[in-house]
Amino acid sequence: MSTAAGDLPAASTRSERRKERKKERRRRARREAAAAARAAAEALAADPEEGRRLRELEEAEAAASDRARRAFEDAERRWLEKAASRAAEEAAAAAAEEEARAAEASTRDKYNDEHRDETEDDGEWEYVEDGPAEIIWQGNEIILKKKKIKIPKRTEDKPLSQEEERPTSNPLPPQSVPVASQRREPSLSARELLEKVAQETPNFGTEQDKAHCPFYLKTAACRFGVRCSRVHFYPDKSCTLLMKNMYNGPGLVLEQDEGLEVC
Repeated sequence: MSTAAGDLPAASTRSERRKERKKERRRRARREAAAAARAAAEALAADPEEGRRLRELEEAEAAASDRARRAFEDAERRWLEKAASRAAEEAAAAAAEEEARAAEASTRDKYNDEHRDETEDDGEWEYVEDGPAEIIWQGNEIILKKKKIKIPKRTEDKPLSQEEERPTSNPLPPQSVPVASQRREPSLSARELLEKVAQETPNFGTEQDKAHCPFYLKTAACRFGVRCSRVHFYPDKSCTLLMKNMYNGPGLVLEQDEGLEVC
């Protein structure tokens, strides 16, 4: 125990001495560097050529820095001038465009005001030129403007349409002129259509004819009604509308088989 206690102060003393030696070496290195710097400064001060060379080097560095600064300032000034010129051109173009739009709008409004009466009375009146032309100078342009007068339009006798001449009582119900005018060509009647199909279709009206219903052709009725897969030739449209139970009386009782499609 006594040996270990005696070695502890010795170890701490060695570490402290080592630290002191390191500090001393650093102090010596700093003193030597300071002495070398002083010696170099004294040598430069004693040598005029070396001092002149150093001054020239410093002046050259300062001149180069000044030239770089002036070049940067000149480039920045030129860029700002170009930006200002471009902005001025854009503003002038926008102002010219706005002025052109305003002039066009003014001209259009003036034209509309001058021809407003013409458009309002266009259905009943027309305008014709009257008298010599008026010469108007606008800059380098010559405009000839003639005076117009308003006269009533010529009225033409309109032929009476068939709609106005037709009877209005049954069996001729009223029909509109547009519907009649849409009929480009006269349509075939039911009988004419039936005869045409009979001439074009072989075995028409027989069981071999799979396209047309033979039962409906013979009896004008079919038990399948609208569900029949074959064609039914219906008669022409009538001017009188028939409804269920429209006529009541002896012999006109509705049949019980309502599935028949009676013509």
